[in-house]
Amino acid sequence: MAGRGGGAARSRTPAATARGRRQTRASLPLDMLVDIAARTDPATLVRCAATCVDMRRRVKDYTRLGGRLHLRRGDRFVLPLLRGHLIHTYKYGRAQRQDHLSLLDTTAADATTLRRVTGVEGFPLASSNGLVLTRVTRSLRVCDPAAGRRRILPSNKLTFPVDVVGTEQDDAMTSYALLVGDDDDDGATAVGRQFHVVMAYLELSKHCRNVHFQTFSSEHGAWGCCNKIRVPNLQGSKLQLPLGTALVVGDTAHWLCLTNTGDYVLKIHVRMEQVTVMKLPESFPRSWWYHQLLATSSAGGCPIVLTADDDKISAWAQSKQTGQWKRQPQVVIETETILQFLQEAGGSRPPPSRWPVKYELKLLCFAERSGTVLIKVLNNMSPLGYFWLNLQSMKIMRWFSDRGLEYATGNIPYEMNLAAWIPTFSSTL
Repeated sequence: MAGRGGGAARSRTPAATARGRRQTRASLPLDMLVDIAARTDPATLVRCAATCVDMRRRVKDYTRLGGRLHLRRGDRFVLPLLRGHLIHTYKYGRAQRQDHLSLLDTTAADATTLRRVTGVEGFPLASSNGLVLTRVTRSLRVCDPAAGRRRILPSNKLTFPVDVVGTEQDDAMTSYALLVGDDDDDGATAVGRQFHVVMAYLELSKHCRNVHFQTFSSEHGAWGCCNKIRVPNLQGSKLQLPLGTALVVGDTAHWLCLTNTGDYVLKIHVRMEQVTVMKLPESFPRSWWYHQLLATSSAGGCPIVLTADDDKISAWAQSKQTGQWKRQPQVVIETETILQFLQEAGGSRPPPSRWPVKYELKLLCFAERSGTVLIKVLNNMSPLGYFWLNLQSMKIMRWFSDRGLEYATGNIPYEMNLAAWIPTFSSTL
């Protein structure tokens, strides 16, 4: 009997044996695994959702049906979760200009891929929480590249003091901000979440210093009243540089305002319809050679001003006790450190030369959710590539060679709230 029993056991097929092993393994239901992952951290949740199609579907259903994410260390994305940034390029073909928008995908830690974005037209003006504000001729559009949806905003030229696309001076003094609501906000729009678009115009002359701003609400589907607020403590008669891209923190939008007599940070409280002007210290560098960019040292924190010359990047911060700007900056990173990273990452560092080598650091954009700054480094006007600087660690995280890239005219970050990102796991741009 024992011999026959043993022979019967040995006669089992390989498929039956494998089935038996699977049945003896301890396993948890997928719903329970999702509940556990929702209480870990962003990186773990994304890795969990990336394991298989069934798990990805369960994570989508979890958030779609109102499941709450209780993630640790979720105030900022870890860098591998940063989707990347959008580059606007153009070239001329068949006697006609061809504009393109590409995503520099940085989800992989060891690779950077450039992909063409379809379904988004125009020049990118701002981005927030997965939505992108673009300008197409004389109209503004809010697009969701992941879902391929868009919403065209109505014209406001009858109430705003300048046209959306006016003279070169008007464009220099006009800027835009995009504020996107949280995913648990009530209501939905053609592009998903509720949003606000702020159009700001600085009227600056010897006898007139006013800030005009108007807000489009997706909830009401219309532009609000045009606000005109006098700012007498902003000195100067003309701008040295265009207002540039706004830094959005909560429901406030900040712009760096450099006039011919002083440097300021312009702050608009969107909901309260108020304007605040903060003057930068006299020691702030005013040379046109410096590149400046607004950022935050922590998610939702106070603005800081980054400046870059050919030697280093510095950060000008405010005192926590007084709120006044400090007279001296903190060195964030030196150019030599960036070049060492380039060499160790396999890039081609310029060889030593008997002639002076002049480097230029361009601060292109800041991604508030991940706390990273996109930098472009040039050597004697020749580009060396794009670099991502993490402000908290003050280290370069990765780089991308832009050789062969079409002429780039605009760069904006592209990241999403984790709950908004999960439904797009199986989507491609």
